[in-house]
Amino acid sequence: MVSALVTAPYGAPELGPAAARQSLSSAEETAAQQRQLQRDIEAGLWRRHIEQQDAEARERIIMLHLPYARVIATGLFCRHGYHGIEFAEYLQLATLGLIEAVDRYDPTRGAQFRTYAHRRMQGTIHDGLEHISEQQEQLALKRRLVAERIAAAKAALPAGKLHDGPALMEDMAEVAVGLMLGFMLDGTGMYQDDTAGIPDGGYRALCFKQERQRVLDLLGQLTQREQSVIRLHYLQGLPFESIARSLALTKGRISQLHEQALRKLRLLLGA
Repeated sequence: MVSALVTAPYGAPELGPAAARQSLSSAEETAAQQRQLQRDIEAGLWRRHIEQQDAEARERIIMLHLPYARVIATGLFCRHGYHGIEFAEYLQLATLGLIEAVDRYDPTRGAQFRTYAHRRMQGTIHDGLEHISEQQEQLALKRRLVAERIAAAKAALPAGKLHDGPALMEDMAEVAVGLMLGFMLDGTGMYQDDTAGIPDGGYRALCFKQERQRVLDLLGQLTQREQSVIRLHYLQGLPFESIARSLALTKGRISQLHEQALRKLRLLLGA
């Protein structure tokens, strides 16, 4: 009887054709089971969202499909080419379209959610671009995002404001740490990799990329609501006002959650 294992060059064992096919079949079966499990989990979330108006289930569905919103935004951005409107605008509009699709989707009509969401996101992007006054709107968005991040960094100080005298330098350092975390989290580029733009690339770019990944990994230690605020603000480019509408919270509450999340991340990074 021929063994399933044959001897490869240099003595390394290698699967024979039959065993290799069996291994591949097993891997495909495992992958299929995992996909089915994800479908079952999502189906449960949809039932809770539609039948019980469960806010947590709605939020998890939105988070689950955020990568798809980025895909749609990237495709339209590349198709249109650069015409004075940055990718961040496409991504923000696609995210808003996704949230709208989650709220309006009716599974009883037979359409798959992503089929429905694709059309909704495309429509939202096209309608949004028609009302953008190009550079002015982009600059206003960037100013608003930066202003919100500076305000949140200052609010994270114990007294909520800058001190006078020697304590001023410590306060400024706290604000700087908050802004640096924001910069590392910011992922509104199409491919979520901005290290190419760092001067003197190589080692510095690698260090930045590693630290950024470390920050992203720490997001899992935040509460679900804090993760949602951070991902929508930094990774999807939504201002606090839009996040508040999307999560049915006040803008002040979003600011509090953002402040809490950054404070936790600072503590985790210093641990």
